[in-house]
Amino acid sequence: MCGQIRKERSRRDEAQSLVETAIAMPLLLSIAFNTINFGYFWFLLLTMSAAPRVGAEYSTQGGVNVSPGTTSVSNLVYDNMTNAIRGATTSNTAVRVCSSSKGIDSTSNAALCDSFGPAFSFSAVELDPETPSFVLNRVDVEYAVVPIIPGKAFNVILPSDLKFRRSTRMRSLY
Repeated sequence: MCGQIRKERSRRDEAQSLVETAIAMPLLLSIAFNTINFGYFWFLLLTMSAAPRVGAEYSTQGGVNVSPGTTSVSNLVYDNMTNAIRGATTSNTAVRVCSSSKGIDSTSNAALCDSFGPAFSFSAVELDPETPSFVLNRVDVEYAVVPIIPGKAFNVILPSDLKFRRSTRMRSLY
C-alpha cells in the first residue's frame, strides 16, 4: 500500500513539474529574446552615431578642389554600417550627404546634397550661423531596423516600422 502511494505522488510531482515548465518556459524565452533585441538596439544606436560622424569628418577634409565627393562619403558610411550591423544593406539604409564638394547654393550658401539608398525622409538642410565664411557639411543616416530575433513567436516586442535616424554636421572653411 505504501509503495503504491509513493508511485502516485511521484506521478503527480512529475505532472506538476511538467505544467510548471510549460507555463514558465515561454515567459523565460520572451524575457531572454527581448533582452537580446534591446541590447542589439543599443549597439545599433552606437553604430548609428559613429557612421555619420566618420562621414562628416571625411567630407570636411581637403578643400573645394580636393575634398571627397558625396559618393565616396556615402560609401564610407555604408561600409561603417554594413560592417557593424548585421542586416544593414543599401536597401534598408539611406544616406544623405550635403557637402561643399557637391556645390554651394548661391542664394542661401548651403551645401548641396545627394541622397543614396531608399527614399527615406530627411529634415531640411541647415545653414551655418556664420555663412558665407563657413559651409556646414552634413551627413544623415536612416536605418530600417532588422531585429536579430523577429516575429511574435515569443511575444517579442517590436514595432513593424522601426527606423533609427542620426545626423552629424561639421564646418568646412571651403
